[in-house]
Amino acid sequence: MTLCPQLRRLSAEHARWLADVAGRAGAGEEDRTSRLLALWDLEVLPHCRAEEEVLIPELARRLSEADAAIVFTLSDHVALRRLARELREARGGARAAARAALEKKLEEHARFEESTLFPAVQEALGCDRIAGLAPDLAAAAEASRPRPTSSAAHAASTAKKGRKP
Repeated sequence: MTLCPQLRRLSAEHARWLADVAGRAGAGEEDRTSRLLALWDLEVLPHCRAEEEVLIPELARRLSEADAAIVFTLSDHVALRRLARELREARGGARAAARAALEKKLEEHARFEESTLFPAVQEALGCDRIAGLAPDLAAAAEASRPRPTSSAAHAASTAKKGRKP
């Protein structure tokens, strides 16, 4: 099945994340972990929240909220959040195992969405309705992104003006 343009954009996000994770394979443990957590905060979590706030409720209007695709997507999002939290809290040797678990789950989740969720969404909603949801998806993702602290914002502002913070 050829996906609608908006679903292809979501699929491209998956591909970018997985390429980022794979591209760090040779990096040091702390670098891999910090970059994975940054990816989680800036891209993956906002993607999940946009799906939860916009796409899944719209799908639930057409299917039962107990539909397997909806339930599995939401439970997978919970599992991803749990794994991200465990990675933040892990220390020592447990950190590498927690990072690997999050990476593995992220890959599994992307495959599930591509093979099951996105085709179900497209069939139930149609490309026109999905296109109509695009602004809401973007807004929900943007609202979920972390905001810089005031000192970081000040430093960025002064750096743009060519001054030191």
